[in-house]
Amino acid sequence: MAEKTWNKNVRFNMNREDAVQAWSRLHSEEVDREFKSQNEFIICAINDFYARHISRKNDPYLETREKEDAFVDRIVEQVTAKVLADIPALAGMYLLQQQAALAAGLQNGAMTNVNPVNATAGATGNSVLPVANTGVAAKDEMDESEPEENEFLDFSFGA
Repeated sequence: MAEKTWNKNVRFNMNREDAVQAWSRLHSEEVDREFKSQNEFIICAINDFYARHISRKNDPYLETREKEDAFVDRIVEQVTAKVLADIPALAGMYLLQQQAALAAGLQNGAMTNVNPVNATAGATGNSVLPVANTGVAAKDEMDESEPEENEFLDFSFGA
């Protein structure tokens, strides 16, 4: 069966920037890798361009919505990357706070859970009663153990 083909010559005016750009793209390594031939590339380019042209003609806000969607996608990607980058710092800060709270709880528990009956007798024979810890010292110690602000905790969206 004989193939039915049509031939169309295209001229590229090398004095025009858009024609030079089109010529460069047609002869690029990417076109050689991605398409079977330059002919296939040209057919795909024409069909894609025309389909987009018709879509834009039928929906004049298509390009604006696409730009907005691309903008939102970039924001989501940047926020996700920032959150993922901050996870180790946030986990470390959480662990330090838990350790300080545990240490404060152990200090309070050790001081208030002493049984006065089993307390040791002093030199005068009086029993030494433990002094209840009010938790003020533990709170001061916990405040001192909080990490200082650093660049890992910066949630600003600026670059």
